[in-house]
Amino acid sequence: MSKAMIITVGGTPTPIIKTINEQKPVFICFLASQKTNDKVVEIKKGLTCNVKSEVVLLDNVNDLLHCYNKSVEAAERMLEKGFTPNDVIIDYTGGTKNMSAAVVLATVSYGFVFSYVGGIERDKEGVGIVINGKEKIYHGINPWDFLAVEEKKKIAILFNSCQYQGAKNLIEELMNKVSPSEKPVFEVLRFLVEGFYKWDMFQHKGAKNCFKRANVDSFIGIAKAKEDARLLKFAQSVKQAYGNLIRIVDCLENSKNICLRLMEDLFENAERRYKEGKVDDAILRLYRIVEMAAQERLLTKHKIDTSDVNRSKVPSDFLHELKKTGKDKKNKKIKIGLYDSYNLLDRLGDNLGKSYFNNKEKFLGIQSARNDSYLAHGIASSKSETYTSLKEFVLTINKEIKNVTTFPHMRI
Repeated sequence: MSKAMIITVGGTPTPIIKTINEQKPVFICFLASQKTNDKVVEIKKGLTCNVKSEVVLLDNVNDLLHCYNKSVEAAERMLEKGFTPNDVIIDYTGGTKNMSAAVVLATVSYGFVFSYVGGIERDKEGVGIVINGKEKIYHGINPWDFLAVEEKKKIAILFNSCQYQGAKNLIEELMNKVSPSEKPVFEVLRFLVEGFYKWDMFQHKGAKNCFKRANVDSFIGIAKAKEDARLLKFAQSVKQAYGNLIRIVDCLENSKNICLRLMEDLFENAERRYKEGKVDDAILRLYRIVEMAAQERLLTKHKIDTSDVNRSKVPSDFLHELKKTGKDKKNKKIKIGLYDSYNLLDRLGDNLGKSYFNNKEKFLGIQSARNDSYLAHGIASSKSETYTSLKEFVLTINKEIKNVTTFPHMRI
């Protein structure tokens, strides 16, 4: 049962009477012309339900723009009276072609449902008007169920551009417009987009909760039921990404240490920033990976924490150097930075340290460019070449880090 209707009025009241008696609205806004205004009285006499009504009068039914503006007026009246889009049905059966076209064009963006009275029999050998008593109502027509195809493309563009909040906002708008049968898809997409947003912001546990609420297996089932190949492919790639996310969360929960999965996750994050054109942000992430790689190797292979170096586990000549530079002070923790970490790895005969020093000059040039950037210590804008060189350096010194792509490409 609808709560309200906007109805275009033509010269034949019978179809309109039928749709009102079946829909049983509490309020109607009639769109009538000067010639059909008197038909409103006739329509109301044929009703079997009590209903309040208003008339929006069209002065020129041959002027499409005029009809459009009047239809917008009728739609706004509905909202002013407190009706939601789901409460309103547009019946465009009656009136001129201009009136029908105008009311559809004007109200489609509101998310209203559409209705039309056709028939199983017509006069003039089946090409004339519907014979009285042979009317058939086609209701529940929601144009957003097919118009949403274009909106889905916009969502995909936003998602693939890492504009997750924009994609989520568009999804939420569509959820208020599509039919109930279409809502489950957008409900799942909303949770997934929120999940990828949190993941992109390194909020891995929050992202995992969003994926749980989305129910990825159920999403695959929905896509299969719809026989939508693109949606199914996206759903399957999401499931694969979710598996990677779980492994990252497990790494964070089961160990306080840096692990390879975290470095690969940060590497992919840097790639996304670079594709967005945020070169400085991307470089900072890769620079952090250079630090993390040394920290991870020292801790996991040599049991040395760079924030609290155990003096008994490092060569004496290395300790001597630290004392000379004032980094080893009596009764205080020894904390070492990037260069000293790789220096220590080299002294310990670790291949990562050796790889670093084999490429040291290249890194120092990259480091200088990074230090001159806005987000470090200078006022220069980082160049793409700096990012590319640092990326090559990261993959060269640590062969374990793979250039992976976890976030799926959306096509729905």
